[in-house]
Amino acid sequence: MTILVLALAMAQASPDCAKSFAEGLRAYQSKDLSQALILFRAAAQCDPKLTQAHLAIADIYAERSNDGEALAALLQALRIEPTNVLALGAASNLYLKNGLHLKALPLLETLVTVAPDSADALANLAAVYAASGKREEAERQFRRALQLQPEHFPSLAGLGNLLARAGDDAAAMPLLRKASRLQPQAYEGHFLVGSALNRLGQFDEARRELEEAVKLGGGDEPQVFYQLARAWGGLGNAAERRAALARFSELTKKEKDNNESNRQATALIDEARALLATGDLEEAARRLELARQARSGDATLLFRLAGLNFDLQRYDVAREYVQAAISISPSTWLYHYLLGLVEQRTKHLPDARASLEIAAKLQPTEAPVFNALGQVLLEQGDRNGAVAAFEKAVKLAPDDTAFRINLDSARRY
Repeated sequence: MTILVLALAMAQASPDCAKSFAEGLRAYQSKDLSQALILFRAAAQCDPKLTQAHLAIADIYAERSNDGEALAALLQALRIEPTNVLALGAASNLYLKNGLHLKALPLLETLVTVAPDSADALANLAAVYAASGKREEAERQFRRALQLQPEHFPSLAGLGNLLARAGDDAAAMPLLRKASRLQPQAYEGHFLVGSALNRLGQFDEARRELEEAVKLGGGDEPQVFYQLARAWGGLGNAAERRAALARFSELTKKEKDNNESNRQATALIDEARALLATGDLEEAARRLELARQARSGDATLLFRLAGLNFDLQRYDVAREYVQAAISISPSTWLYHYLLGLVEQRTKHLPDARASLEIAAKLQPTEAPVFNALGQVLLEQGDRNGAVAAFEKAVKLAPDDTAFRINLDSARRY
């Protein structure tokens, strides 16, 4: 999060919304990221057009490696400001990180229009063109980036790799070697040089470059070991070639297994959804438990499990799951609402009140949250607070008879 971003946010926000944002900033600076998320979300609720609040939310989620939530916040920022440079850059980077080149493409094309002097944006756009088979467009964008920044590692490596694959080794090798010298601790440069040397039949130097790539962080990349096997094969060392191919096969299998686990998890979630439609909560919960083994960090899945266990009156289990969901996504109001209901059912009234107040702050337009809060306050003996909460619920949902009954009962309390 940059000082410039924060200064812009303070300048654009209304006084009330700026207060929530300022409190979020203080929490962020104190490393209390969960509280910062809640306050930034409250600022965004207060002023839905406050782009910088969404950027701050995305910043924290990205810091926590929660790409899904970060991307959602960035896309919301882009709905408000379609040409926001920070949001375009961050969102396209997340798409590229997850291999979604086609989704990154329109963002990058917009970004290079509004920020034509960004070498990073040009290099990313070139990489997308290269992945799409648009070689001439890719080369053009890489060269534009290098005109702006002659020692730009991604452009040197990208253009060198593009030329090498096209068979222009004379032009490719100087670029790849320069990239490797610029960032000697980056495994990618050594990998690309080693791969190009394999194509040239210079196997001993290729082996050295590829072994360096393994040491510098490429040890989990299947293609590094595939190229290393080629180098050892070219040197006539059958034993080392077999070892490299075995590692390549192991990593490839692991990658396939992860993909298969995700596929199975998706199928189990679909089965659970069908079982819920028939009212078979027990079996639906069992399917989701199996899916969780493959997606332990999926907040939505944890929330679904919490809701199912709540309906089955397994409140301790429901609490555990919803708290886990909150730890991943602390600014989602539904999670705090469900936790409040769990604590209400188990008569942990102070905890219930705290959770429901957070939910109300995050989503001040949800009548059920205020109704539940009113019930908790009434149980605590806070009649005035309960009446105020029920009045808010009735105002938000004037046709709900249950909310009106609760309000009348609180007034007579």
